[in-house]
Amino acid sequence: MAEERSPGMAIAIVKNDVPIYVKGFGHLSVDPSSPLVNEDTVFMIGSTSKAFASAQLAVLADQKRLAWTDPVRKHLPSFRMFDPWVNAQMQVEDLLCHRSGMNRYSLTMMEVLNYPTGERIRGIRFQQPVTSFRTAFAYQNCMYIAAAKLAEAVAGKSWGESLSELIFGPLGMTRSVTTQAAVDAMEDVAPGHLRLSDGGLWPIPSHWIWNTIQDRSLAAAAVRTTAHDMAQWLRFQLSPGKLGDQQIVTEANMRYLHAPRVLVAPWAHNTDSPSWGSVSYCCGAWNYWGLSPQPFLFHDGGAMGSGSALGLVPGADIGIAVLTNIEGGDYLASKIVCRFYDLYFNRGTPPAELERNLVALRGLARPSSSRASFPLSAQASCRSLEDYCGVYSNPAYGRFIVRQSKGSLVITMGPGKIRANLVPAGPNAFTAYLSGYPKGYEMTFPMEFAFPSSGPATLAVGPMVGPDPKEVFSRMDE
Repeated sequence: MAEERSPGMAIAIVKNDVPIYVKGFGHLSVDPSSPLVNEDTVFMIGSTSKAFASAQLAVLADQKRLAWTDPVRKHLPSFRMFDPWVNAQMQVEDLLCHRSGMNRYSLTMMEVLNYPTGERIRGIRFQQPVTSFRTAFAYQNCMYIAAAKLAEAVAGKSWGESLSELIFGPLGMTRSVTTQAAVDAMEDVAPGHLRLSDGGLWPIPSHWIWNTIQDRSLAAAAVRTTAHDMAQWLRFQLSPGKLGDQQIVTEANMRYLHAPRVLVAPWAHNTDSPSWGSVSYCCGAWNYWGLSPQPFLFHDGGAMGSGSALGLVPGADIGIAVLTNIEGGDYLASKIVCRFYDLYFNRGTPPAELERNLVALRGLARPSSSRASFPLSAQASCRSLEDYCGVYSNPAYGRFIVRQSKGSLVITMGPGKIRANLVPAGPNAFTAYLSGYPKGYEMTFPMEFAFPSSGPATLAVGPMVGPDPKEVFSRMDE
């Protein structure tokens, strides 16, 4: 916490079906006079929400309301993939394994721009494959949003209501919720903190305009929970599928969720440490690490200003969950979870080596943000501002509109008509600045115009993360 300057943290450890350590540290906020964190403090957990969706589907599978091999379109007729053959072959389990053939982090810009969930699922059909179906790992949130909508269709109620009924309720997770409205009605909530460029921390207000991003992420990242509730979740995972005398998910389906499905990477990053074996991804939203002396199930999750990580060692019947309330908290939590595994088995791996392994894995699954990829400069654009104005269309994202306003350019994006100022960043290049973010944490993404000798002008937007492809928009005729 001192190294990463995290205001608060909570940890749960379960061994042999008993919560042996459930404790909070630090404060709810960066304000030292704010209340202390405890085992019932609510945190956002980001992508560790995904495992809850898998368990929810497992309950529905146990009830014979769906099968893992059902075509997705059997339950979600509106779902489409770009390739007709893949569209016909896409099964329920494929939604959970990150092996769709699409590019990693496809449609991330929809997430940032707060597109409705229906639009995000519709956008899938326009994403051209970059690998063969079921052959390569590429992490995406959009497929878990589709999984949530499929669960809604099967259960006949909202994803959050179904999750509460099938998972939270039976596990006694009484302070676990899936919406910002539910969080706003609760006390003892740890706000997320954005890390500013000057080193300061900005507590996210409860009614911040961008808070609904988490809600619309559904199964991909919408769960908020506590260390106490996560202890119950760890018990359920390790049992497996059981809490006390109640079998919530059959043991067969729990083992199905924990089994490796698609190779993430052979561990070639550190040949001096052969015990850090290959990494695969499971249907249950776990990374399966082939470690010695016991396989390790791991996942982390980053939310806006918060982060979490979980680790399970089924062979030793032990698990750990770490929750934090700081930007990059998923990385902080991951370091603790990995160090925990190493200490528990007395492996003696130097902390620096553990961190190198973790960085290598995260580089494959979660590339760092590329905000402001075009370096800002005072260089003017190549053309008059009027030349850039117009309506630009993309089949997934719809229309973006570029207009002049008070001697500069403004872009309006998506169904929410989100506006951003365009600041020149080079020849025909601009950086879009979204409003509502604090100074020192500007949410930006690059935009570049092109004017080919034939055909319409184009606008390339992004990428939002890593080296992934840009989204290209074509200017429409007046």
